[in-house]
Amino acid sequence: MVISYDLLETVEQCDLALEILNAEKTTVSRRLRNLGESLESKSDRTVETSEGIAASEAIINGFQSALSSITDEKTRRDLELKVEVEETKLKRLQNRQASYNAVAVIEDQVDHTQLEAQIPVLDDAIAGVESRKTALEA
Repeated sequence: MVISYDLLETVEQCDLALEILNAEKTTVSRRLRNLGESLESKSDRTVETSEGIAASEAIINGFQSALSSITDEKTRRDLELKVEVEETKLKRLQNRQASYNAVAVIEDQVDHTQLEAQIPVLDDAIAGVESRKTALEA
């Protein structure tokens, strides 16, 4: 779409347009920076969560295999307690995975890319309005 800077008829309109465009650019830049920082940690947490789930499942399976061969009642109860603790940890990790998964990371990457694309458009619009303002001042 072509932006019609000729619609701006006064220097005051140009100043208002510049104020709005600069505020928008500041907002987009801030969101871009925040999302970039969030994206890094979300990617790390996604990997950590997946690895944690795999480790917890392996530990639970190992404990459950050991349970079948244990005859001492106290040792058996202790191991059953360890299984319960590990199952609770696994449930926490699975709940966490709802927020930290590959789909969520991709969604954030798309948002980041869209925000990145807005900066040059805003820069061009600011330059266009400044050019129009200069023409009106002449």
